[in-house]
Amino acid sequence: MLQRYFSSSMDRKYLKISLPAAMEGVFMILLSNVDLIMVGVLGASAIAAVSIFTQPRMMLLTVARSLAAAVTLLTAEYFGGGRLLRAGRVLRQSLFLGAIIMLVLHIIFFAYLPQLLLWMGAEQHYLQLALDYAWIALGAVYLTSITAVLQAIQLGFGETSIVLKTNLQGNIINVIVNALLIFGLGPFPAMGVRGAAIGTLVGTVYTLSYTVWMLWKAGILKAGGFIPDRIYFKYFLPLFGSVFSEQGFERIGMVIYTRMVAELGMLPYAIHAICMNFCDFYYCFAGGLGKGSTVMAGHAKGRKDMDEWKSSLAVSIKWSAIFSMVSFVLTAFFREEIFSLYTNDVSLLPLGSIVMLIVALVSFPEAQQMVCAGILRGSGKSAHVAIYSFVSITVLRPIITAFFLYYLDMGLVGAWIALALDQSTRAICASFLLWRLQKREKWYLQTVEET
Repeated sequence: MLQRYFSSSMDRKYLKISLPAAMEGVFMILLSNVDLIMVGVLGASAIAAVSIFTQPRMMLLTVARSLAAAVTLLTAEYFGGGRLLRAGRVLRQSLFLGAIIMLVLHIIFFAYLPQLLLWMGAEQHYLQLALDYAWIALGAVYLTSITAVLQAIQLGFGETSIVLKTNLQGNIINVIVNALLIFGLGPFPAMGVRGAAIGTLVGTVYTLSYTVWMLWKAGILKAGGFIPDRIYFKYFLPLFGSVFSEQGFERIGMVIYTRMVAELGMLPYAIHAICMNFCDFYYCFAGGLGKGSTVMAGHAKGRKDMDEWKSSLAVSIKWSAIFSMVSFVLTAFFREEIFSLYTNDVSLLPLGSIVMLIVALVSFPEAQQMVCAGILRGSGKSAHVAIYSFVSITVLRPIITAFFLYYLDMGLVGAWIALALDQSTRAICASFLLWRLQKREKWYLQTVEET
């Protein structure tokens, strides 16, 4: 009976789609973690210099990932309904639009990068180190943005294993170049944080090139125009607007949150950066589970099959709980060993160990909210996710963080308790909206039109 509970056809389908997406998320965050672990040998100033660019990077990727998410949502539904030509047209038009928008944004960030890093909370004594990293890493962000849009159609079709393969190869190249240029192995010069940025850039160049080749070989980039038309904007813009609003609210909340934490000082911020980077491993893994949920819900909606939709919901929640338990146990029991991988400064370990325990506990609500939000997006309810995200991330999290930091004077621990409460609030909201959606009849019959 237990074997049947864990090996149904829906379980196998969900894991086939979700696990490669989850591992792809892990390998992508490995880019920043490999940088941080290697740079950690250079000291706390280098850690802070690399980490301070995280929020500007995420601000730019918010736009790219919103474009990519809208492509995935549309193509998943088109795929479910057997409309593959329309899916390819959406990708080409989104690629043209995204390349122009992202180029403009990157030029603006390039022009004002020193001011931006100072506003993020960078301190003068490591600002130049941060700029040495950020000038080069900014180019890698643009390439990653284009890659995200291209890989969105592969995700929408459920071909997550191809995305995993591509990004895994790019990460391996990044690690190799990092080792050569950060420490100056063999004939290569020791370039420190600048070498870490170059390694990231080389890895993203490979990932983009391989993705373009795969899509070109499949014929998706060959046929049809790239200029967006009226039909494209009619269906794409509402989805993009909802996802961008949600991610934009998250970025605003995270920028404010990071700014508050940076004001605690260099050492607490270095601890925060280490814990946040490790937390992002499971956050991105859970994001892959959410992507799988989105794809399966979109396929079911495209086929107008409510029973399949309900099965997708059940297996998504079940597996998110299982993986969260594994993450909690491993992180809680090995938190000191994990933290020590990032730095050999033993003075950071006592506080770091406490924060890592909170990281372990956060595994449960973050996975629940990711998976439930994925089902909502795949069901055409992206606007609902945007609304509760705005309330929780942009409004409540900064208020709660300020309360713990400035009123209770709890320092870094208080900031992480605030983050846990934000994740829990979103998990509750998403779960309630899904429960209410199940009570409605015939909502799934509303699909995007054929053109």
